[in-house]
Amino acid sequence: MTQSWTRRMRDLRVILAFAALTLTACSVNPATGERNFTAFMSPEDELRVGQKEHPKIIQQFGGIYSDPRVTAYVDRIGQGLAQVSELPDLKFTFTVLDDDIVNAFALPGGFVYISRGLLALANNEAELAGVLGHEIGHITGRHSAQRYSQSVLAGIGTVGVSILSSVLLGTPAVGDAIGQGASIYLQGFSREHEFEADTLGVRYLARTGYDTEAMASFLSSLEAFSALEARVSGLPDPASRFNIMSTHPRTGDRVVAATRAANVKAAARTKDERHTYLETINGITFGDSEHEGFVRGHIFVHEPANFLFEVPEGFTLFNSARQVTARGANGAAILFSGGQIPHRGSMASYLTRVWAKGASLANVETIDINGMEAATGRARLRNASGGFDARFVVIRHDQDNIYRFLFLTPPSRTRKLDSDLDATTQSFRKLTAEDRARYGEWKIEMRVVRPNDSVASLSRNMPMPGPKEEWFRVLNGMAPGAQPTPGQVVKLVVE
Repeated sequence: MTQSWTRRMRDLRVILAFAALTLTACSVNPATGERNFTAFMSPEDELRVGQKEHPKIIQQFGGIYSDPRVTAYVDRIGQGLAQVSELPDLKFTFTVLDDDIVNAFALPGGFVYISRGLLALANNEAELAGVLGHEIGHITGRHSAQRYSQSVLAGIGTVGVSILSSVLLGTPAVGDAIGQGASIYLQGFSREHEFEADTLGVRYLARTGYDTEAMASFLSSLEAFSALEARVSGLPDPASRFNIMSTHPRTGDRVVAATRAANVKAAARTKDERHTYLETINGITFGDSEHEGFVRGHIFVHEPANFLFEVPEGFTLFNSARQVTARGANGAAILFSGGQIPHRGSMASYLTRVWAKGASLANVETIDINGMEAATGRARLRNASGGFDARFVVIRHDQDNIYRFLFLTPPSRTRKLDSDLDATTQSFRKLTAEDRARYGEWKIEMRVVRPNDSVASLSRNMPMPGPKEEWFRVLNGMAPGAQPTPGQVVKLVVE
């Protein structure tokens, strides 16, 4: 009886303390002056989270882009914006990721990331500054702290009094935030936070003399790029990859409204520094990088790892740091992965005892693929919609590296696709000297427009699939029907 009464009194004290916390644990937002609920993540916690997750972000998104000229340039622009923010004493870190996806995001504590894919799409320094200013706004507005604190508050009813006690009686809740990994910070912010970040970004643009309309002009290019990429790939969301449109749900109208809401006075003469910007990104990698491998039509080539393979007609290839995916019609898919895998046994033993250990494999056999030991097997994988037929293939490329295909087909299409997917298996081979000479990175190259140049003539030799003239217009921020003028510097993609 006494112990039960003691527990109830302790729980009551915790609940009363929590009630007091929700009423008093608001902080004054350094950027807006408003009071926001941030009880479960202090500024010190934000810094700890950012420092902890920073290396993981770099690893997840292809590493740091290796051109020191580009990285120093982005850092200089970012630091200039940070100095006019409401947190000038916070140590900001600006990182260019070696990733072709058009993306930018921020971690709490002053960590801002921008992809080389975004740099290739922007057309002047003011547009770059607009993106960086928006991400700085998420940090100065303490949006991650607000979102995390609200999520903890919403989950109190399910986590129980014991967890609540640990939070209120001295154990920092930020440990849970770190444990959840970087992915929680790559999720989209609310519309209110996006609008506030836009408003703050415009404020920082005005304070540094940039054209405050640059944020809207870049968003227009981004929308055109996303629409063209979706149309060329045949998929509404190519590869379902993170991109700035999915993590930053904004429209042109809302950016314009945020510009008005910022209520800032633009400089008498604003700057966009287009020439400096284009000169800096001249030669930047466009699309897949060499160390991640290239998608070239229906062929995937990885020069450092020394292999290529080809997928059937009707499949669209997508490359990412973790795996290569090919999607076909009616739900068929090819998943490819592998690399250094420490297995010294046979490929059949790796297939049955390691990779597909949990699957009920049938028709397991050892095969030869262009002189390399391999093994294959089949299984039925079930899910809520019925399931897929799965074919597993493992290949020993050399002593240290094993590569894996997983072919997934709806049962009604398995027999029809079998021969095509077997051809993909047999297409896996090591590179020849001719292959290495044929395939290389695509680069952004600047070209001065001559009197007789047109969109058609300038874009004719660009290597991307799909409508080359549209790619040219999107990359250069040109409206449909517009033509470049003599003397103008434009971006081309070259191989």
